[in-house]
Amino acid sequence: MMNRLAALLRSKWLQFTLMGLLCLCVTLGYQVARFAQTFELFGLAVRNSKHGWLGPTPRNADACLMDIGKVYSWECEDISIFTGYRLGCRIWLFVIGP
Repeated sequence: MMNRLAALLRSKWLQFTLMGLLCLCVTLGYQVARFAQTFELFGLAVRNSKHGWLGPTPRNADACLMDIGKVYSWECEDISIFTGYRLGCRIWLFVIGP
């Protein structure tokens, strides 16, 4: 009787663990896809004189960008697009870098 109960608990625990891992993978995949949709992953880095390095070039943000050579300068006060994806921008800056 105890062996059956232990096997059932292990089986339910395994199912719960696998469902948790699946949910984690789906969530991470969704966040990566949203980041790739919002920013140009192979674009130039964006810098602001007040806030420093911000991250990759956002799509559809031509009004706020000024080309200053090998990087872009962010001319708008609103940097919420970068703060919303702060972790992704930091990882991008670390991996690809300015």
